Amino acid sequence: MRSFAFVFSVLLFSLASPIIENAEAQTVTAAVDLTCTTPYPSGAVDVDVYPGATLTGYSICTVSNPTVHNEKISIQVQADGLAVAAPGSITLPPGGEEEFQVVVRAEARMTMSARTLTTTAQVTEINSVPPPNVAESTVNQIINIKQFSMLSVELVEANVEVYTGEKVTLEYKVYNQGNWMDKFLFDADIDQANELGYNLIWPAVSAEIESMTAPYKMRINLEAPLDGSDWEVNSDGVKYLQTSFSVTVTSEFSCRHEGACNNYVVQQFVTFYHNETVVEDDSNLLTSASDNQMLIYGGGGAGVIILLMLVLSLKKKRK
Repeated sequence: MRSFAFVFSVLLFSLASPIIENAEAQTVTAAVDLTCTTPYPSGAVDVDVYPGATLTGYSICTVSNPTVHNEKISIQVQADGLAVAAPGSITLPPGGEEEFQVVVRAEARMTMSARTLTTTAQVTEINSVPPPNVAESTVNQIINIKQFSMLSVELVEANVEVYTGEKVTLEYKVYNQGNWMDKFLFDADIDQANELGYNLIWPAVSAEIESMTAPYKMRINLEAPLDGSDWEVNSDGVKYLQTSFSVTVTSEFSCRHEGACNNYVVQQFVTFYHNETVVEDDSNLLTSASDNQMLIYGGGGAGVIILLMLVLSLKKKRK
């Protein structure tokens, strides 16, 4: 009876051992937690791409191991076509955590856009062996390729000649060299124009221009003064006035979002001519000429008188 009990006990233990081992194996479950934030007020990963910028932005992530086992965790990052830098893997003890950065890099002058940054933490080993389950955590964030303003202005004709009473149209080429559409405001030195008696008129005071496209042709109508009789006289005997005025183009986006207005100033030179040629005062010349003629006539008359007197004298001698 005792031998039967012993055999039965051994058999029962042998049957129970696999169940105990399976139960212990099933308690080894991998798990991982991942959180990511950004230091930017927008909440996105902001990247400046203006000329001279670092072209980078980053996210601060924390990966943690909530289990009672050692875990090796891989870090996988996708940035919607942008270059990225992040640790390839992190090993954590039970209950451990570690902070790391995910850095994205854009290209200079890249078009303003929003892209997706996806960071995934996945357990690849638990207690140095592959985990019995898939354990991963993913965080999606927005990458903000920021807009910047940049412009240039080209004078079609730097020096303009205009006669009094004329109206001409001045043209300027405005280039949007920023990375998105911008609205540009046009201005010029009106006070000087009013002081000197000419007028500047804008058919359009602003324009929206697409980024990196053909230039917008800005025009200013110039009305010359009606009278230039009090101007200086040049070597050709024409009265003229030389002046210049500044033309300013300003990015509206810069004024609203960049902390200071980004503008471009060109100097337009103008020469006004009075449309009547000045004739010099020849009164002195005329007086001199009259005097000379009188001398000539006077001299001729005296000669005639002398000649008559000589003829009369000869006649008297003959008699």
